[in-house]
Amino acid sequence: MQAVRTAAQKQLNQSMSTMGTTYVRSLFGLPVLLLFLGGATLYTGLGVPEFKPAFVLHTAGGALSQVLATALLIHLFRLKNFAVGTMLTKSDLVLTALIGTLFFTEKITLLGWLAILVVMGGVILMLLGKLGATVFATRGEALSHLLLGRPAQVALACALLFSFSYLFLRAATLELGEQNHFLWRSAWTVVLATVMQVVCLGLWLARTEPAVFRQMGPMRGIASFIGLTSALGSIGWYTAFALQNAAYVRAVGQIEAVFMLTISWLYFRERITALELTGIACTIAGVLMFRLV
Repeated sequence: MQAVRTAAQKQLNQSMSTMGTTYVRSLFGLPVLLLFLGGATLYTGLGVPEFKPAFVLHTAGGALSQVLATALLIHLFRLKNFAVGTMLTKSDLVLTALIGTLFFTEKITLLGWLAILVVMGGVILMLLGKLGATVFATRGEALSHLLLGRPAQVALACALLFSFSYLFLRAATLELGEQNHFLWRSAWTVVLATVMQVVCLGLWLARTEPAVFRQMGPMRGIASFIGLTSALGSIGWYTAFALQNAAYVRAVGQIEAVFMLTISWLYFRERITALELTGIACTIAGVLMFRLV
């Protein structure tokens, strides 16, 4: 769902501003998330939680980090050397593990660290295989310039913000009590975070880019599609965060890259290189290692 949503956002961003494109995912996804909340509440029999300051602050931190990271990711589409930026955004996997261990309550075992590194290695191999020589040189530019240029800086900032969003949102679900059902905790967290994004970003856009709201009418088809796929993806992420360490969740989520390569091979008849096949095997092996953690 995340891969499909990102592709649709890239298309929408051609005719709408970066922040407007970011706002669409929250605004049009909120109705789906409210249905999820209603279903989770009925299924678990639990009511409205106590909105403790820690829960609200962690959710707000996650919501803000997510908005800024998504905006940077969309901005990255417009920059030259997008290939390098794409690869560097994957560093959020290691950043989540490091920051979570140092500043949050993440407890990662030795096998967990090994699995994270194996998955990271597999993803890098797949990206190198897909992007080929463009990773190392684009129009004659030196590798050092690519890695220190603006796309790389934006990508690393994006990865850092995504890491904080995962960790804050994981912490928010824990504030609702680990003894409570994970679906109930994830539903309240994702709805509160999305409401915060809709209200705060909506007010900001009303002041700075009011034209965005007029553009949504003619584009409601793709906007609704982005909202639906974003909501379904968020339900998956938040539910997983309610169950397990953010770093583990993010690592297993890298299986998305394998799905994307498989789809490109089956439906678009694109050739998969030996390096990509090695990356697929490495990523799957790393994901399977989490069954042993």
